[in-house]
Amino acid sequence: MKKNFTLLSFLSLTLLFSGCMRTRYITEKYIKNNIEQHVEGKHSNIRTYSIFRGASYGGGSYLELTGYKYDSKKGLVIGADKYYQARQKFKGDQTVVAEYTYITLTLPQCKSILDNYKILLDKIKKEKVLTSEEVYHDFTVSEDLFISYRKSKGTSSIQYINLWVKGEKYLLSTGTLMQKLEKFMSY
Repeated sequence: MKKNFTLLSFLSLTLLFSGCMRTRYITEKYIKNNIEQHVEGKHSNIRTYSIFRGASYGGGSYLELTGYKYDSKKGLVIGADKYYQARQKFKGDQTVVAEYTYITLTLPQCKSILDNYKILLDKIKKEKVLTSEEVYHDFTVSEDLFISYRKSKGTSSIQYINLWVKGEKYLLSTGTLMQKLEKFMSY
C-alpha cells in the first residue's frame, strides 16, 4: 500500500509539473544572461524567436527551443528541465528536484538537423528488426546534442524524433519540429 501511495504521489507530481504548468521561459533566462552582453551605462538589443515550448512526449520533462539574433549572430538555445523525486529524508517527504540544462547551436548545426533527419528516417524505415531487439540511427549535431530514431519489432516511432540533450532523451513531433526549424532558418 505504501509503495502504491509513493508511486501515485510521484506520478501526480510529474503530471502537475509537466502538463499543467504554464510556459516557463527558461531559455529567456539563459539568453538574457549568457548570450546578450550587458554593459553598465550602455543599451543593448536582442531578438528572440520561439520555436518550441512544451512537454516532451512521455512526460516528466519540459523543453524549449528559442532562436535569437544578437550582435549580427543568429543561433538557437535549447533549454530543458526534468523533475525527479528526491530520496526520502523523513516519513512523508515528497521533495521534487528540478534539473535545468542549456545548450546553444550555431546556424550550421541547426541546418545539419534539417539536412540529416530524412537520412535517418530512410535508414530506420529499411531496418528489419528482430524480436526483443531495438535499433537506433543517430546523427551527432554537437558535443551536447544528437538526434535519433528508434525502431523495435512491430513498432516504428518515426513520427517522433529523439533529441538527446546532454545524455537525456526528449521526444518531439518530427513534423512540428522540422517545420518550425525551417521557419527559424529563414527568419
